[in-house]
Amino acid sequence: MRRAEGWLRLALLVGVPLLATAGGVLWWLSGGRYVSTENAYVKANIVQIAPEVAGQVRRVMVRDHQEVSAGDVLVTIESRPFRLALDSAEAELDAARVQVEALRGAWREAVSELADAEARADHFRRQSQRQEELAARGITSAARREESQNEARAAADRVTTAREKLQRVLAALSGDPELAADAHHLVRDKTAARERAALDLARTTVRAPTDGVVVNMRLQQGEQVRAATPLFALVVLSRPWIEANFKETELTHVRVGQKATVSLDTYPGVAWEAVVESLSPATGAEFALLPPQNASGNWVKVVQRLPVKLRLSPHVGEPPLRAGMTATVRIDTGRESGLAAAFARLTGAGAVSAAQ
Repeated sequence: MRRAEGWLRLALLVGVPLLATAGGVLWWLSGGRYVSTENAYVKANIVQIAPEVAGQVRRVMVRDHQEVSAGDVLVTIESRPFRLALDSAEAELDAARVQVEALRGAWREAVSELADAEARADHFRRQSQRQEELAARGITSAARREESQNEARAAADRVTTAREKLQRVLAALSGDPELAADAHHLVRDKTAARERAALDLARTTVRAPTDGVVVNMRLQQGEQVRAATPLFALVVLSRPWIEANFKETELTHVRVGQKATVSLDTYPGVAWEAVVESLSPATGAEFALLPPQNASGNWVKVVQRLPVKLRLSPHVGEPPLRAGMTATVRIDTGRESGLAAAFARLTGAGAVSAAQ
């Protein structure tokens, strides 16, 4: 019995230090390969839902924390003012088309007037020339000659007036009397106004831009809302990621594409595989409302943290992730200490020799 106790005591005295030493050596050999932090959180895209038109809320179709799909109706705004605006725009569009047709009629009339004025001017011009010839032969009177000259000048003035009228009408027709009515600038302008009115009417129905979960819903029926003012938010949970804030001294060997393991405080015992997707180009302090003034005289060195974005690998049957959950991240940098690398080479060389 005493001998057994002696052996046990000896085993404890020798074995425990050996195990501790072996554990310390293994820890040192793997030291620097893995970096971890508990300053990590689940992130997701958050879409602010804001109406594109102002008006009174007619109906609220969703409630807080409700899941919605892209295209689902979230809120409707009173549409009567926008329907009236659309009716007015359509009436103005019809009036513009009528105006273009009237301009075409005026152009045809101006063409006819110009042709008639030119014919009369040619007639009076010939009459004036004839009177000049007769006056040179002493056959006609001076009064008749002067009257003929006045008639020719008046006819020429009427041609000028008719030509100016034709130019004005032609300019109103965009220079092309055969241009289709819908291509005329007046009709295009009213068409655009009609489309804007129709778009505003369609915007009275606020739809979900993507799949997500409604949050911060405080909107009530009958409230007055303004355009571009957020009403509530939509959290997109289909593609969450992890944002881990590592100390700058821990990122020496962290690279994009390295594998990582993620665990959440909410689900102990469940691990997610992840990949380093990107490293922030600036520390979090650079985006603070009041950035640090490091040029001041009372400067104190503080280790900074940089956000690292990790893409989660698909996990079949994984529990749901919520934005803001706390996580623990462990990145495998693949870096080995010098002794560990030498030990691995020796082990590999020994294995090759044994095989030979």
